[in-house]
Amino acid sequence: MSERSKKGRRPTSGARPFAPGEAPLGVRPGLGGQRRRAGADAGVRLLERREKDSTPSKQRSDRRRRLRPESMLLLRRFSLVLLLAAAFVAPPALAASGRLIVDEVKITGLAMLNEEAVSELAGISAGENLLGIDLLATERAIEALPFVARAQARIGIPGELRIEIRETPLLLRWQRGSETLLVSGSGQILGRIDSPLLSARGAEAAASLPLVVDATTVPFVEVGEVISPLDLDIVTRLASLTPADLGSSALQLTIQRDPQYGYLLQGVGEGFTWNAVFGIYSATIRPVEMLPGQVRLLRSLLANRERGVGWVILADGQAGTFTDPGVRPPPPPSPSVSPSPLLP
Repeated sequence: MSERSKKGRRPTSGARPFAPGEAPLGVRPGLGGQRRRAGADAGVRLLERREKDSTPSKQRSDRRRRLRPESMLLLRRFSLVLLLAAAFVAPPALAASGRLIVDEVKITGLAMLNEEAVSELAGISAGENLLGIDLLATERAIEALPFVARAQARIGIPGELRIEIRETPLLLRWQRGSETLLVSGSGQILGRIDSPLLSARGAEAAASLPLVVDATTVPFVEVGEVISPLDLDIVTRLASLTPADLGSSALQLTIQRDPQYGYLLQGVGEGFTWNAVFGIYSATIRPVEMLPGQVRLLRSLLANRERGVGWVILADGQAGTFTDPGVRPPPPPSPSVSPSPLLP
C-alpha cells in the first residue's frame, strides 16, 4: 500500500473524540478522549441527589429543631412544677377516692409467735388509710418484742399491708421456782414460756427445748436483758449434749445450777437417775475450757455401769469419781471466788 493511501485512510481502532459533524444522532462529542452519552451528567446528578436525600431525617430534624439553652431550662422548670403539683394533689385525691384503705394485714415469717397478737401490737386494723400509716413506727413497735429480731413493713396496692418478721432463735428454758423463761442463743431473756405472744405451735416447740433448773438465789436478769457471758458459755456447751454423746441410755438430760455443787447434768432413764457434777467455773481458777475433757471423763465413767452410778464428781478432765445410787456426796471445795452471777 502506498504512503498516500495510508495517509488518506482513517484509523479504525483506538478511541478519539468525535469530530464536529461525526457524532451519531443522540451522541455528543466527548471531552478528554471520552465519549459520553447524552444525559449522563443528569444521571450522576440524580444519584448524588438521592444520596443526599438518604440522610436520616432525624439528624436533619435535630439540626433544624435543636432547642436553645433558654428553652431547655424553661422546659425543665415546667416539668418540675408538674411533678410537685402531682405529688401534692395525687395523695389526697387517692385517699378521698377510698382506694388506699387497708383491707388486709398480712404477716409473714412467723414460726413461734401468734399472728393475731403481733397484728394487735402493730396497732393497724382494716379500714385505715394506707397513706396515714407510719411504717417506721410500726416496725419499731414490733421490734420492741425480744422475740422479734427484725421487722419490715411495706404497703401493697391495692389495700394490703405486708409485715415481714424474723424471729429470735431460742436456745433453752431457764426455770427459777415456778417461773420458766426462754433464753435466746445470744443469752437474752425473751420472756415467759406462757407468754400470750406464743402460738400453740410455738409453745409446744418451746416446751421441748433443753431445760436449766436454777436453784440459786443470786440476782437474776430481767426480760430483755442478757445473762453473763460465762454462764452463757457453760449452758450452751451443756445444752448441746445428747445421751448419745455420753454413751448413755438416758431418755432425758437436764441442766441444774446448784448453790453448792455449781452446774450439774442429770440423766434420767428407765429405772435409773444419775447426777454429774461439773462444778463452779470462773474465768481464771476453773475456766470453762475444761468442760470438753469433763464430758469425755463422764462418758468413760458411765460406760458399762450407768445403772450402778448415783453421783459423778468431775474435778477436771482427768480426775473424777462416782458413788452408788442414792448416795449423795459432800459438795466439792469451791474456789475462792463466788459462783458466777447471772448478771453481766
